[in-house]
Amino acid sequence: MRKRLGMRGKIEEIIYVRLEAGEDFVHALWDICKEYDIKTGVLLDATGNLAKVRLMRNSREPRRDNWGVDFLEIPGPLMVSATGILGTGWVPENLPPSPESHRNYPDTGFGPGGWEGHDTPYFKINMTATNAYETICGHLLQGSLVAAINHDGKADVPSHFTVAIAKVSGVILRATYDKTGFYHDLVPA
Repeated sequence: MRKRLGMRGKIEEIIYVRLEAGEDFVHALWDICKEYDIKTGVLLDATGNLAKVRLMRNSREPRRDNWGVDFLEIPGPLMVSATGILGTGWVPENLPPSPESHRNYPDTGFGPGGWEGHDTPYFKINMTATNAYETICGHLLQGSLVAAINHDGKADVPSHFTVAIAKVSGVILRATYDKTGFYHDLVPA
């Protein structure tokens, strides 16, 4: 049997948060991780409507200059569902962000993983989004905005876009970027 890096953690609590119209989903997740001190967790579910979505997906035509991925922006309204892992960005050697060609959009320093630098919230969120014309799946990017229209077609009631996050203790998932490259590391909490 192959030996793999693994550690046990415990679900400490489940946190539910409602997002509001116009919020950037990535920024909201950063805020939630900071507010609830989430160093490691699982996005169990995120369900609601987005006004637009930005995703990174496997490229239909991989080339060297696109790293085998496409960056998409799809207009809404979109119904979405998302799950993923939450952790901590780790840059032990204080390296600069990865090359511009790797992340394509300069809005997050370290690309589609959604992190800004050393000891900041990190996540890898897979999202499925559908509008009237297509359904796509990919990694969540900054610029995905919560829609203002709710189930009744009105914008005068609070949003129903809700996330459910399991906060995990006992282990920390580190999205590590060092001289050897980018990888996930697991360390005791």
